[in-house]
Amino acid sequence: MRQFNAYTLEYWPRMKSGEVIFRSTEDAIFYANLVDDRLATYDLLKKWIKKTQENIDSLKERTPFSANRLFNLVVRVQFYVECMEEIQRLNEGK
Repeated sequence: MRQFNAYTLEYWPRMKSGEVIFRSTEDAIFYANLVDDRLATYDLLKKWIKKTQENIDSLKERTPFSANRLFNLVVRVQFYVECMEEIQRLNEGK
């Protein structure tokens, strides 16, 4: 995996579709602390989760399916959820 140092939002690595890339839980939490408009980011993460969930469902219907691809999609959803939870925590602290 390519190494990166994302200290600002404009340099955060993204997929071709525009979704942010998280390598770990720490990345997801750090990203949640960087964003200015948390509500918009929260809604965007919900949209990405829905899209990824649809990809997971379509992948499960294939025969045979790639377990590695399925695992990557599930982990991506988990990182999005962790970022959303951090946004919720930060909003409660206001």
